[in-house]
Amino acid sequence: MSLKSEIFEQPTVLSDLLEKQMGNVQALARDLRDREIRYVFLAARGTSDHAGLYAKYLWGAFNRLPIALATPSLFSLYHKPPSLQNSLVVGVSQSGQSPDIVGVVEEGRRQGAPTLAITIDAA
Repeated sequence: MSLKSEIFEQPTVLSDLLEKQMGNVQALARDLRDREIRYVFLAARGTSDHAGLYAKYLWGAFNRLPIALATPSLFSLYHKPPSLQNSLVVGVSQSGQSPDIVGVVEEGRRQGAPTLAITIDAA
């Protein structure tokens, strides 16, 4: 499959995903409305980081929240994570198993922030 064909499949894939996951999306939206989310903290690597940059523009435009792209090495290498108070922590990973991204999401949970994982596999 070429990159071009994958790009043209995106609208269908997104539509199918939203149809299958709409209940989860609505539950997440309800939960987030009840919290004082001040910003979104987004962790991704490689091509997922490019998706994160795009999400930064979309979410910023639609939700008017600041979106910060994580520096995972602050968590994994230096063990100096920022405060994630009043944030939504989002991990974007194709496999969902990138140690750096998992570490950021786990730290978000440890600090009591709501977390969201976006992966290829919904399991």
